[in-house]
Order: sequence, then C-alpha cells, then structure tokens
Amino acid sequence: MEKIAVIVVVAVVAGGALYLFGRNVSSRQRLIRSAAATVAGALAAAGAVYGLEALTGDDAQMVENAMTEARTLPLVGLVLADVPDSEARLRATLKEELRNPTTEGPPRPLVLMRELRAAYIVPALRATDAADAEGVLAARVALMRHLRGTNVAACRELALIGIQRADRLDSQGQHLMRQMLTAMEKAYRSGRAALTSGAAAPPPVPNDTEARELLVEAGLTAGDFEQLQNLAKLSPEEACELGIRLNGTPSKLPADRAGGLARYLAAAQ
Repeated sequence: MEKIAVIVVVAVVAGGALYLFGRNVSSRQRLIRSAAATVAGALAAAGAVYGLEALTGDDAQMVENAMTEARTLPLVGLVLADVPDSEARLRATLKEELRNPTTEGPPRPLVLMRELRAAYIVPALRATDAADAEGVLAARVALMRHLRGTNVAACRELALIGIQRADRLDSQGQHLMRQMLTAMEKAYRSGRAALTSGAAAPPPVPNDTEARELLVEAGLTAGDFEQLQNLAKLSPEEACELGIRLNGTPSKLPADRAGGLARYLAAAQ
C-alpha cells in the first residue's frame, strides 16, 4: 500500500492537481474540466485520498520505488523523460515531504506536478492535431458508454474526478481504459513534437467564453450547464450521461470548429 500511495502522488502530473488546487480558474471552467476528467484525475484523487500518509519505512527505497513506477505511467513517464531536471526535482520534493510534511495547502510533490503539467502537458495537448485530440475524447466516450451499462458508479466517478480503482472494472472496461490512456499519450507526443519542431504556429484553441459558445452550438443546453455547476449532486446516471454528451460535443460541430474544441477539452483533464 505504501508504494501505491507514493505512485499516485507522483501520477498527479497527468492531470487533476492543477484543477483540484488551482485558484486562478473560474468555477464554471473548473466544473467543465472536472466533467472532462480522465484517469489522470483519478490518480490525483487517489493521491489526495491516500496522500503522503503512507510514506513510512525506508524513505529512500520508497522514493526510488515511486520514481521507477512513475516512469511507466502514461504521460508521467513521458514528462519525466522530456524534462531533464524533472526527476531530480520530483525526488527532492518527495524526500523533503518525508522529512517535513506540508501542513497547509497541497504537498510539495503535488505543487511540482501542477507546475510540470501547466508547463508541458497542457501546452502539448493544446498543440496536438485535431484527429489526436478527438481521439482522446472518443476513447473517453467509448469507456463511459461501456460503464453506463456495466458500472454506472464508475462512470460517474470518471465524470467527477476520474476512476480511482481501474482494477475493479471488468475486462472490457480495463481494455477501454488502456485505449484511452494510449490516445492521451499519442496526443501528447503529437503536440510535443509540433511545439519543439517550430515548423508552424500552434493550432487555435478557444478561450473559455468561446468554448462555452461552441458547446452551446454543439447542443449543450442551459440545463446542462446548470448540471455542470452541480455535478457532484447528480445521480450516477445523470453524471454519466452528461459526461458522454460533453465529450461528444466536437463531433457535433463542423470540422473547422471541432478541432479547437477537442483540443480545449483534451487539455482540460
């Protein structure tokens, strides 16, 4: 259990810490992002639940175990490989957290993961091509549709914060989750390559106001936005359906506008 707890703290780089602890985003934006959460958000949620309380025993070995496992996680390992000093910084924050646990605000590893995500993952996903961004959303919709009929509670969890225990899904659910993670990795790699090549300007991504307008154009109603504002209060069935509709919105738009919205939603994980 100790190693798992460390791993999920490390894994927050893939998603939700920026939104769980961010103070500079609107409530509407945070809710939309929560509804678009993926397994990365699940890892962040698990980190918040189990956190650093399990960091006991051989500290050095636990840090090394966490680093080893982190390299195998989708997006986490990619960022650690892409950013030369990220491993050293992560290892240092884990050690410091063990010696002097944070008493106010998010723990140091979560702060670092938030910084890495904002600096590397979000820009890459916003720069990915339309097909890869849409692939992320399509994979998420496929998983949610499966869960709607087999495990609606897990579907609600995915819509809210991400699935915390993928091992509790049936075999098809685990397969679809792996496909979703593969799509995320592909989109990240595509966007990262586009940014580093410098061959062209990054593709357009709507701002929050423009994204809302596109969501309305794609069929989301005032009632849907009201539900987003009360997402945690929805029944499993309602939250699941809303998540499916939200992630399916780019497919309702013309190609020249679908890509931008897909990038916006793919990056808001």
